[in-house]
This record gives sequence, C-alpha cells and structure tokens, in this order.
Amino acid sequence: MHLCRVMAAVVIHAAVASAITTSYCVIPDVCFRWGVPEANTTSKPSSVYLQLKAPITYEWIGLGIGSQMRGAYMFIMYADGKGNVTLSTRQSTGHVMPQHVANGNVKMLEGSGIVDGQMIANVKCGGGCNNLALQGSAGWIAGWKVGSPLNSTSASETITFHDGYNGFNVDLKKSTISVDANPFLNSQNSSSNGKNASTAVTGGETASTDSQTLVYAHGILMTIIFVIGYPIGSILMPLLGNWIIHASWQSLIFLCMWVGFGLGYALASRAGAFSPSPHTVLGILVVSFMVLQPIFGWLHHQYYIKHQSRGIVSHVHIWYGRVLILIGIVNGGLGLQLSGSPSTFCTAYIVLTILMVVVCSCAIAFAISKKRQHVATPSANPARFGGKKAS
Repeated sequence: MHLCRVMAAVVIHAAVASAITTSYCVIPDVCFRWGVPEANTTSKPSSVYLQLKAPITYEWIGLGIGSQMRGAYMFIMYADGKGNVTLSTRQSTGHVMPQHVANGNVKMLEGSGIVDGQMIANVKCGGGCNNLALQGSAGWIAGWKVGSPLNSTSASETITFHDGYNGFNVDLKKSTISVDANPFLNSQNSSSNGKNASTAVTGGETASTDSQTLVYAHGILMTIIFVIGYPIGSILMPLLGNWIIHASWQSLIFLCMWVGFGLGYALASRAGAFSPSPHTVLGILVVSFMVLQPIFGWLHHQYYIKHQSRGIVSHVHIWYGRVLILIGIVNGGLGLQLSGSPSTFCTAYIVLTILMVVVCSCAIAFAISKKRQHVATPSANPARFGGKKAS
C-alpha cells in the first residue's frame, strides 16, 4: 500500500512537472501565469490556476477577468507585513476602487508568499472564474502600483490609483495542465518567459506609467479652479466694482476648467472608459452647466447698464454660479476618494476650502458694508461698472 502511494505521488509530480502553463509579463518584473486542467475541456472550466508575481517594491498588483475595469473580477495581491502575501478578490464596477467580495472557492496554494524579494500568489480559482470560455481567447486586464508595501492582512485594504495597466487576451486552450493540481511548484512549467512570447497571449498594450502624473495634474488644477479661482473671481466684482476685471478673470478660469476636464477625460480613457461613478458624472454635469454662466453674466451686464439695478437675471447669474462652485468643490472631495489619495491630501483640501469660505465671507461682508456707506453718503465716488456704478 505504501509503495502504491509513493508511485501515485511520483506519477502526479511527473504530470505536474510536464504541465504547460502560459506566462505573460505586462512589464519586465510584473508577471502572471495560467493553467487549466485538461479535464476542463468544456466551455465552462470548473477551475483555473493563476500565479501573480512581482517584487516587494510594488505596493500592489492586480489581475482581472474582463476586457475593461467595469464588470471585471479581480485578484489583487499585496504584502501582508508578516512575510506572506494577501490575496483580495474584488469586483470592479468601473473607474473606482474595486471592492472586496469574499469568495470561498478562491484559494491560495503552496508556494505563495514572499520569496527572494518576490511577492508570489499561487491561486486556484474554483469559482468566479466559471465565466471563462475555453473556446477562443478571453479578455484580461492587469494593473500595478509601485511603492512601499501595504503590509496588510485585510482583504478590504484601500489601494491607491495604479501607475500603469495592460489589457490582453489569453487562449486558455493553450494553457492546459495534465492534472487538477498546483502547476507552479516547478518554475520550468511555462510556455513563455516574457511579453508576447507565446501565441496563447495576444493583444497586450501597456499604458504609459504616467497615470499618477495625470491624476495629480487633474486634481491640482481643478482644485485651483473651483476652490480658489472661481471664488476669487466672484468677489472681485463687489470688491473692485469693475466688470472688465471680473469678466477677464472668470474667462481665464473658465478656459483652465476645460483644460482640467481634458486631463480628466484622458485619465478616464487610459483607465478603460468612462463609467457612472459619482465623480465622473458630477464632473461632466458641472462643466457642462458652467457653459451657461458667461451667458447669464452678459445678460446681467446688459440689464444693469440699462436699468442701473439688478434684475432676475442678475440673481440667477450670482446664485447659479455659487451653486456650481459648491458642487464642484464637493466633487473634488469625491475625486480624492476615487483616487485613493492619502489622508494628508484630503486634510489639505478641507483646510483650503474652509479658508476660502472665510475669505469670501469676509469679502462679501465688506462689500455689503461698503454699499451701505455709499447709500448713506451720496457724495461718495461710485465704483465703475462699464463707466457706471457697480452691481
């Protein structure tokens, strides 16, 4: 009986050793492997073996089933701080951080951990992978973030926006293994050693790793526009009483807003596609509705020149702009949440917003006081609004 067990173990080991898995490196040091038992030759495999591998200089790496983030089922790996790795199964709903979804059918196997400075997760996916078809290629995505190890055992750990991503197709028919067992214990069981070295992987286009630069550029510019630029422009009129300065300033900020929107569009395009996340939807609505504000401003200007007083269109211009600025500031907070920004960024954003609220409140109070003084002292020199008293 003992001899039979030994022989069986030898046969299984030999079968696994002769297995052929598909390997693909999205960049030189971030690699993935696939293996599908030959018994799973139906259109719906019951189990798929995956390997995720990257140096500990990465904050996290992820592999997802799907051609884009929206709807992708993802495997996220990061260091747990105890010499091992954490595997987090997540469901992506779009251009937002994928949320953890527990899956008892996904298990880490022998060989997982941190070995020679490399994070390795050998995974058996017995559920969540049942939507993969063996008839032709299936779409996959990958993402990665360079940085200090997360050192977390929580599968729900917050992960920051990726540095780069890749989309490609894998033909699982060309990734078969002889038996339903861990094929990654033998490092030689790979049909390829790098990018596009095997016909099992097609497509594969790594996006530029400057996505984080785009995130910062978009976030900083839009913060300057909605938290600083538009509010300052709104108080220039009551403080200076010169419509030319007010209109020129707000026109410059308006143009810069569209530059910021363009950066956001480029960022969303690189991440796959626009998705109905609150930040994206609200951002599109705010910049779209802001197009009407210069029109209201011009109508207000014409009305004041004719009547020397404010009308309905004047109050529409004032409050319409204030509401859009407020919504834009709130949307900036949603953007910080979406990008997984550090708490220091969020704190700075809140402090800056509060400071601008105080400044604008003081400016408005000063303007009201100044206007009352003008009413009480008719001989006071009126501020100029197109050569006449300001509105």
